[in-house]
Amino acid sequence: MKRIMTVDLEPDVDGRFRSLTESVPNLLNYFDDQKIKATFFTVSSLLEKHESLIKEISKKHEIASHSHTHSILNPVNTSWEMRHSKEVFKKYGLDVKGFRAPKFITTKNHFKLLKEHRYNYDSSLARYFPGRYANLGIPGKPFVKEEIIEFPSPNFLWPSVNAGLSYLKLLYPVSKVFPKPYMFYLHPWEFLESIEGKGFVGKLLTRNSGRKAVEVFRNYVEGENWIGCREWIEENKPF
Repeated sequence: MKRIMTVDLEPDVDGRFRSLTESVPNLLNYFDDQKIKATFFTVSSLLEKHESLIKEISKKHEIASHSHTHSILNPVNTSWEMRHSKEVFKKYGLDVKGFRAPKFITTKNHFKLLKEHRYNYDSSLARYFPGRYANLGIPGKPFVKEEIIEFPSPNFLWPSVNAGLSYLKLLYPVSKVFPKPYMFYLHPWEFLESIEGKGFVGKLLTRNSGRKAVEVFRNYVEGENWIGCREWIEENKPF
């Protein structure tokens, strides 16, 4: 079974950008060694200072949009974030087909706007997080909504433990027995040593970061066949 590897390329949880130079190169080398292909959901504003890195990523992996500024989407800014991000990627010679909303927070007209701004697929829906989103009825695997292919975030534990490195390392060592859903996500800043998030949630997100995160991640992904979203679509269309 081929599973989908996704990376959220965004500012670090402490607001800095160390992971782009300290974590991403090591992650790319590891992906090469393990023959892992991934989709990097990338904040397009990063291109201004990190064009060479993102272009390097695009040589072997898919680049998709993670908005332009990584601001939480709302009825006022969503259309602009989707449209401007796509325009910026195009300006730098990158044709993006997919979108993922920051923190999995979407607005009511999310799919209408995706179609309007010519995205082919999305990966913004997750089931439940108190105060952020509640999509308890969504399927656990890819589906089509309003002509957009949706890759919903699967759960390690239903309904609120998403299949991401943040939860995998937060709940370690119990997480060693977690299943391996069809898709996984991570943030490069999770591999940084001595990083602290803000507030209660931020502190939880950074538990077991650094070397422990690398160990937990490698133990989880090795031995599986990982591909990106666009490649999955090409191999499973229609599904």
